[in-house]
Amino acid sequence: MLKHCIVKNRKSLLSVLLVLSLAFSVFAAPVTAFASENLSTTEDAKISFSKGTFELNKKKSKQLSLNKSGLDSDAVITWKSSNKKVATVSGGGKVKAKKVGTAKITATVKGTNIKATCKVKVVHTKTLRVRATGYCNCRKCSGPGHPRTASGKRPKQGRTLAVDRRKIPLGSKIIMKGKTYYAEDTGSAIRGNKIDVYFKSHKTARHYGVKRVTIKVYYKK
Repeated sequence: MLKHCIVKNRKSLLSVLLVLSLAFSVFAAPVTAFASENLSTTEDAKISFSKGTFELNKKKSKQLSLNKSGLDSDAVITWKSSNKKVATVSGGGKVKAKKVGTAKITATVKGTNIKATCKVKVVHTKTLRVRATGYCNCRKCSGPGHPRTASGKRPKQGRTLAVDRRKIPLGSKIIMKGKTYYAEDTGSAIRGNKIDVYFKSHKTARHYGVKRVTIKVYYKK
């Protein structure tokens, strides 16, 4: 009789242990799922810049901002410049332009492969108010006439401007009324804040007349 009771009690104990084991596995399942969700959120995290490329005038600074998604509040961002001679970036994302050129700025979430990159074009620009007239390559406009400009290039309508090289160096890019021109020529009458706009025909050059315009000059250095 005693032996029968011991066997029965052992069976009961085994049943209890089996039930507890099943219960533990049921409660453990949601914990595993929750951990998977956290891992998925980390993988979906990302950062990005509002602009992929931006211009910054030499000796000027700009605070960069990041668009962040799925990051923990304590995530740390590190910053790096690909060319510190052109532009540097502080630990807080402030870019300082050094000299004319291009550099890549990279922001990285520390301890991860999550990163974003943008390009900074450091420029040296100046806005000038100038007196603009038209000219062509005929004898009346250019004396005996020359097939090439002072820069050695053939003049082209919509591209060539004559400038005072002491004011605007040859080769400089110039934005005028939303269009891009280049300082490629000079002239004896072009002094100070005065430019000549090249045209293919004398008639078109004369029709251009005299205008007061604002230009943006991009210097090479």
